Amino acid sequence: MMIKTIVFIGAGNVATQLGLAFKEAGFEILQVYSRTGKSATLLSNKLNCFATTDIKKIVTHADLYIFSVKDSALSKILRDFEVDNAFAVHTSGSIGLEVFRGLKLRYGVFYPLQTLSKSVRADFEKIPVCVEAQDVKHLNLLMRMGKKITRNVTHVNSQQRAVMHVAAVFACNFTNHLYAIADDLMEKENLSFDLLFPLIEETLRKVKNHKPYEVQTGPAVRNDKEIMQKHLQQLASLPAYQKIYNFISKSIIETKKRNS
Repeated sequence: MMIKTIVFIGAGNVATQLGLAFKEAGFEILQVYSRTGKSATLLSNKLNCFATTDIKKIVTHADLYIFSVKDSALSKILRDFEVDNAFAVHTSGSIGLEVFRGLKLRYGVFYPLQTLSKSVRADFEKIPVCVEAQDVKHLNLLMRMGKKITRNVTHVNSQQRAVMHVAAVFACNFTNHLYAIADDLMEKENLSFDLLFPLIEETLRKVKNHKPYEVQTGPAVRNDKEIMQKHLQQLASLPAYQKIYNFISKSIIETKKRNS
């Protein structure tokens, strides 16, 4: 068996970018399902395929069905899916294979480890894709399929993927929130966030070649209490930022102690 035809269940960020990548790689996208007609039509137009908002009208002859929906909606939509013995995968980082148990499906996971948006075209060649399946046969199918769009396809089991998803929240989502705080502080003083770009880029360069804790800098890792207290005073009118500053500083100090 080879995977040549695909149906997407979901039309959000991940479905959009995966759909474009697979279409470009030569796969035929047969259909897009979404609860909202606007979303289904928007993506189906990009992928040159049919759209539907009726789960019971999903075509039954696709080689693969990719469920790319909110985690909270996945279990229900799988139960409503009526294509028996279909090969179905989900794209969630935090849900394991157990979501498929008891269903008349062949199943797996195809999880791209990247933050994706509808409006920004992803360069999938550089994106790690983590795959898992019910057996070796279906795992190999997903591995071969993944290699059509990226150089980095890895077998990751459900437990590993769940931990990876938490790590990704720290590395990406939380980091971006800290950027937002930094941007807000700069803006309050009529300073451009762009001034921090060289600092951000240098930090990223370092962690590519070293353990992050080894290249930690700043007053907390030096346990410079005088500077930290001064910073906290500067944040006196922003108690939420104070709490974050204090909590992360304590975590940095504790991390240094553990690794000393």
